[in-house]
Amino acid sequence: MVNSAMDWLQPLLVIFLLGLLLFVLLRQSMELSRSASAGRAVKAYTLEACKDKVERREFREGDYVGLVTGNCEEGVKRVIGIYVEEVQEPQRRA
Repeated sequence: MVNSAMDWLQPLLVIFLLGLLLFVLLRQSMELSRSASAGRAVKAYTLEACKDKVERREFREGDYVGLVTGNCEEGVKRVIGIYVEEVQEPQRRA
């Protein structure tokens, strides 16, 4: 086994990358909790597709991308996307 003068760099690089990953995950988690506590009202929607036809409906518990939700004329209907929109509060007149 040949020991190189740089063998000690590999564990340090792994530790550095794991620390960087942990930092990014914590920062993203803090940002998500901050936006959730801002009191914004949001609503989740699911996009379903059958061939070229795409429909939008409200998100249901258990939806995931790729889920087969039923049949249609051209084949099967699948979930192709899930997204969230901010709900606009109706403005009150004074």
